Amino acid sequence: MSVGPGPDPPDAEVSPAPPEGAAPWAAVLLRFVQQFPGVHLREILRRLRIPPGTLDYHLRRLSRQGFLETRDVGGHRCVFPCRPIGAGWPVLEKDQVLLALLRRRVPRAILLHLTYFGPATGRELSDSAGVSSALLLYYVERLESWGLVERVPSPAGPRKAKVVDPLRVRDILLRHPPLKERFEDRWITLWERMRP
Repeated sequence: MSVGPGPDPPDAEVSPAPPEGAAPWAAVLLRFVQQFPGVHLREILRRLRIPPGTLDYHLRRLSRQGFLETRDVGGHRCVFPCRPIGAGWPVLEKDQVLLALLRRRVPRAILLHLTYFGPATGRELSDSAGVSSALLLYYVERLESWGLVERVPSPAGPRKAKVVDPLRVRDILLRHPPLKERFEDRWITLWERMRP
């Protein structure tokens, strides 16, 4: 059974087995979170079409058994695997916030634009992300509060935003594939171009 769109991560076939006697939903949920760590609950509900009560039950059960953990990131409850996939990398605590934000469309668009094109004005980012100036400001301020983006003065005009550590953003993006979208997401296309 396919658990969601997108490529399988390296060594997915040797991922930790679900708990003995696990229900089919538990196995599906565990595999999905292992493929896409940092995914938020609404996205799990949308992608897997798992009933909300069933999702809550299996999240609690898999968390107690040491397979999954949840973390609040920007008002969204995000889920991470406690164990790496095969020979893959565990998601370090310091990278969990960044990864969870890269799972969301607008923060991903902002971070990818800044990583790929360098510092940008609010207008450039607003046009690139396809959001209003007010919504862009909200996200840039949030990204700034998490230490991922900083705004710097520009001698020739308005301040520009820049990624604090573009290599870290690139590293996380290359390790963890984004979820495929039903519509064309040019930032996912850009992500695919970043891959070696």
